[in-house]
Amino acid sequence: MNENVLVDVLIIGASAAGLMCAIEAGKRGRKVMVLDHANKPGKKILMSGGGRCNFTNQDVSARNFISHNPHFCKS
Repeated sequence: MNENVLVDVLIIGASAAGLMCAIEAGKRGRKVMVLDHANKPGKKILMSGGGRCNFTNQDVSARNFISHNPHFCKS
């Protein structure tokens, strides 16, 4: 891309947080561009348990999390 592009908001990273920021900025009428190193936006979201949570560790244990809900990271 060798052309100049003017945007109101530039978001570095197409993670869940980056994409959410882009959506919210777009809803507010801003011209948004999202840049990411991956070939597909939200790639990590797609591999994180069907979108339930961002738990990409196979060995997640409930005892490793602080929560008042003992079933927080069980599925």
